[in-house]
Amino acid sequence: MIDDTMTDRPIAQQEFLRAAMSTLDMTPDEFAARIGSTTRCLDNWLLPSDAKGFRELDGVAWKFIREILEDQGKNA
Repeated sequence: MIDDTMTDRPIAQQEFLRAAMSTLDMTPDEFAARIGSTTRCLDNWLLPSDAKGFRELDGVAWKFIREILEDQGKNA
């Protein structure tokens, strides 16, 4: 399970998202649909932070994805 808090983000955004997709065994298209996003937006979140199209994942999204992972862990 991914260990971070709502305000503290000790792992990189890209690492967090890739780990979440792996844990949930979802493709990027499936994951984007699950979190109510587009694949293009997810692709921008997955870019290196110094890339032109990079977008920061906001705190609400971090929390929502963590809740999905926690729920998955309870139902596993």
